[in-house]
Amino acid sequence: MTTIVAPDIRKRVSRIETTPAIPAVLLPLLKLLKEPSERVDLDDVVELVSYDKAIAAQCIRVASSPLFGLAKPPQSISAAVVSLGLRRVESILLTCCMGQAFPISKWGLDPLVFWKHSLGCAMVCRKFSESLAGVDGEKAYMAGLFHDIGFLANCMVFSKEFARAVQHATQEQIPLGEAELAAMGFTHCETGRAVAEQWKLDEEIIQVIAHHHDVERSESSPALVAMVHLCDLLCRMRGLGYGYYERQKADLLFDPAWAILLKEHPDLQEVDLARFTFELDDAIEEISGLVSTVFGGSAKKS
Repeated sequence: MTTIVAPDIRKRVSRIETTPAIPAVLLPLLKLLKEPSERVDLDDVVELVSYDKAIAAQCIRVASSPLFGLAKPPQSISAAVVSLGLRRVESILLTCCMGQAFPISKWGLDPLVFWKHSLGCAMVCRKFSESLAGVDGEKAYMAGLFHDIGFLANCMVFSKEFARAVQHATQEQIPLGEAELAAMGFTHCETGRAVAEQWKLDEEIIQVIAHHHDVERSESSPALVAMVHLCDLLCRMRGLGYGYYERQKADLLFDPAWAILLKEHPDLQEVDLARFTFELDDAIEEISGLVSTVFGGSAKKS
């Protein structure tokens, strides 16, 4: 069953691309990301990173984080590209661009809380993908980073309605998507899909954005959608949510997404989920510090 986005939602979401807050490098970067790695010129990536000094500085700081495991922090953009590899640098650049892409005046969420969840989910997805044969870790990272892009769209073009949804979620301690549906009649999955299609993201990423809360409705890429769903839940369960307590409890092993992922990746049976969860606890502090480094200068509490 296809997620249908109402024409009015699409029309209002279409205004996002024209906002002055969108970094000039974002749309060219999205185009570059669609190319196979072997067809991407290193100099093109360096040029994109170098275009905006603030973004370039953020990229170097992110590349220097212990989370990326480099023996020696890169001292230049070219060094970062060579050390980390094209796809990883593109992902870091994308992360930094997204941090500047949306104005803070209409935020219904604390921006740092949102980015902590999104970046945390991206990193958990990449880590999780290491346990699954044949899964592209950087694709998993981007899927995790983008999965909640609809929240940003809602902040920008449905700001009053979304603010009510956030208040409702906080008061009732329910998932934010559930509160959106009650307050707005639609969720960030619909608006997120509209943004993703407008930006011509890969169909796999679109499926994640549209169906990460209803995995069984995904039209393709069920394993990637299921993995992001599980990582999203895991982050929210471990304190990387949206800044308020959610009453819901979740057992990942009995979630439908686990069965979907296990069907395509039998090697998942070897994953020690308890250990993986404890490792996430250890990484939360680092993720929090990294988010503050990347987004703290441009994202202020609403």
